[in-house]
Amino acid sequence: MHKFWATFTLTYIKKIKAKSFVIFMIIIAALMIGLSNIDKIINMFDDGPDKIGVAAPNEQIYKVFKQQANTFHSDAKFTKVSIEDAEKEVKKHKLDKAYIIKVNQNRTLQGTIISEKRVSHEDSQKVQALLTAIQTNMVAGELNINKEDLQKLQAQSKVDNKVISNDEVDKVSEGQKIFNYALAYGIIFLMFFIVLNYASQIAMEIASEKTSRVIEMIITSISPIQHIFAKILGVIAVAVTQIILIVLMAVICIFAFDLKDLLQGFNVEMNQLSWQIIIVGIISSIVGITAYVLLAAILGSLTSRIEDLNQSLMPLTLLGMIAFYIAIFTINNPDGQLALITSYIPFLAPFQLVVRAQTSGLQIYEVILSSLISIVMVAVLIWIAIKTYKDSVLTFERGLFNSMKRVFKK
Repeated sequence: MHKFWATFTLTYIKKIKAKSFVIFMIIIAALMIGLSNIDKIINMFDDGPDKIGVAAPNEQIYKVFKQQANTFHSDAKFTKVSIEDAEKEVKKHKLDKAYIIKVNQNRTLQGTIISEKRVSHEDSQKVQALLTAIQTNMVAGELNINKEDLQKLQAQSKVDNKVISNDEVDKVSEGQKIFNYALAYGIIFLMFFIVLNYASQIAMEIASEKTSRVIEMIITSISPIQHIFAKILGVIAVAVTQIILIVLMAVICIFAFDLKDLLQGFNVEMNQLSWQIIIVGIISSIVGITAYVLLAAILGSLTSRIEDLNQSLMPLTLLGMIAFYIAIFTINNPDGQLALITSYIPFLAPFQLVVRAQTSGLQIYEVILSSLISIVMVAVLIWIAIKTYKDSVLTFERGLFNSMKRVFKK
């Protein structure tokens, strides 16, 4: 057992100290810190409040427009300008934007937005609605309509929404849905990267030892079964360490950089579904990494030449890509039949459980059942890994299929 832990520790420490591991964690930390402080970063490059000029036909319209425009330009500074100076000052960058208001012969208001940047349709609609309200008040004054009657004329009918769905996802805001979607997408992408990264690492470790004849010296001091298990568990431990570090960095960002306040600014919070996605994502990542690493170990032990490793890993790569792309295709429809069926298929299930975690329709027993099926597959892979490594550790037969035939004939 001492030799097992020595091999495990050596593998673990070597992978933790690897430049690829350190650089990846630095990049992830920088991205998480940057996203947590995105509002502060934007403010660093902000020139301050927008300077907006308003050219109005009279003082009354200017004051009303300025007062109402503060609702969608809360931090802006308004300045009264002439029609002639409006365009000039925008060109000279003295103003960020200018509104020119004119009264037509039929007593209707006409507005023009002057800007060096493209004006969005949303901004045009806001200005149009504002001028329409001012125009209505002007016409009401000319027709001697009092304020009470005008308010009755302008009163809008009310439409209430009552969601009777039991699905929690239908009861949250659009911003919350987008946040949960982004969270699930990020976990799927990260899982895909980690799975392929550590699967290729364990395959490379085993194939390199075998093809360089180092294994002949190793098995004289430790049994093949202990050696392969120490290698596999060492790589899995590194992957789990990476997941724990990412979770810890996320927790630090939430509490150290006021991430809660930033999310609340977008009407977003860590709700029940968000935590469900994270918890299911952690469980699925550990199960998925274990399954793919074991499969990679099997393929690596069947490889006789290091030049053939990429070809030997092709089935695993294709399987990972299929799982990833099915998850991406079904992420907008987590309640669909495809997502439901594939969430019980080993190698696909870890990705699909994260997809289905976006909805409260995912039950605890479904997560347990899917995980148990994957664990059974892991047990089968362990048996195959032991058999293939023990029987092929000192054989150098060319061809993946030839190696498989020889191993399973025994």
